[in-house]
Amino acid sequence: MKTKILMAVLVVAVFLTACEKDYLTGTDDLAPSAKSAVIGEGTIVTETVHFASLEGNLTGDPADRMIRVYLPKSYFTCPERHFPVIYFLHGTPAWGGMLMEPEPYEYFYLSAQLPHRVDFPEEGFLPWLNKLIDNEGMEEVIIVMPDAKTKYGPSLYVNSTVQGNYEDYIVKELVEYVDENYRTIPHFNWRAITGHCAGAIGALNIAMKHPKVFRYVGALSPSHFPEPLILYMANFMPVEDQIWGVEGPLPYDPFAPFKFVNNGAVMLSQAWLPNPENPPYYCDLPFEFIDGNPVVIPERMEKLNDQSLLAMIQKHRIGLKQLKVIYFDCGVNDDFYIAINTMTHEQLDAMNVKHQFETYDNPGTHISNLYERLGKVWVMLSNEFPDYTQ
Repeated sequence: MKTKILMAVLVVAVFLTACEKDYLTGTDDLAPSAKSAVIGEGTIVTETVHFASLEGNLTGDPADRMIRVYLPKSYFTCPERHFPVIYFLHGTPAWGGMLMEPEPYEYFYLSAQLPHRVDFPEEGFLPWLNKLIDNEGMEEVIIVMPDAKTKYGPSLYVNSTVQGNYEDYIVKELVEYVDENYRTIPHFNWRAITGHCAGAIGALNIAMKHPKVFRYVGALSPSHFPEPLILYMANFMPVEDQIWGVEGPLPYDPFAPFKFVNNGAVMLSQAWLPNPENPPYYCDLPFEFIDGNPVVIPERMEKLNDQSLLAMIQKHRIGLKQLKVIYFDCGVNDDFYIAINTMTHEQLDAMNVKHQFETYDNPGTHISNLYERLGKVWVMLSNEFPDYTQ
């Protein structure tokens, strides 16, 4: 009996001395959704928050958004400790829980006719993330996963007169909310932004435009929309209409099949070619059909090119050079993106902007190796943050 008591005392002593403070945190200083979290484990909590930046959008998307926040185990055991923050912007599957559920990846795989499936962790997302910290060298950080799903797919994380002000939502309101409600280190030296696909171009654009908010960026398979891809989409839209038996885009649901190309063309145009005077989609497509064949409209394509990643790195070279880490990658078999991401890398080299660009294979497609790559980026970024003395 004495031995059991002694062991219990030793366990409690080790647990309590894991921090400088000699007591466990209570729940009064936690965000409401964190109060039921399991002490001693890394945990994901959820909040539904109202964001004024998204009010009044013409697509009818909600201004109330669920955000998912990963809190490492020391968040609960070390009540005086503050943590760096890594934000993750989703692409498609287009919803804030992109990283957490395998089923939407299957619909993405089928709808986009992808050649390979995603490498979703067998043990599940949360155990995988905890393992990165416990066994793979990742430092403890807070990870924030906001929702930026629009009516027809992912946001491009820009301010749009049609979709809403998604850039303001992330840069101003979300960061402010997280810093006010969680024990962050509220300074750009301890704040990174990451993303995949549309979220990757969003992360890069936001970081270079707002280096006083984010100093580190990691972008997986950044999306680009050059003219050849626009024409491919235009040619495939009628085929998709025939398959579905209905013309045009349909409201997107991550847990159901969806019209990948039609939705993508309208989503892109609502972000970069918004036109509130042109219902029902309130945008101008960058092409028109003449005798059944798509023809690019030069002035609209020029507007798209002006907002492309290649153009943005020229416009925001001063912001780029303030960033401490710029990382992006692309699969060698990501047919639409490998050439132009390589061009982006070469242009950054020519501009003398310090960055890291990596390619991957086996199989090296758009969504393959995603968790392997994401884990690598999060481990790297978590170790780039400077030491913090409270």
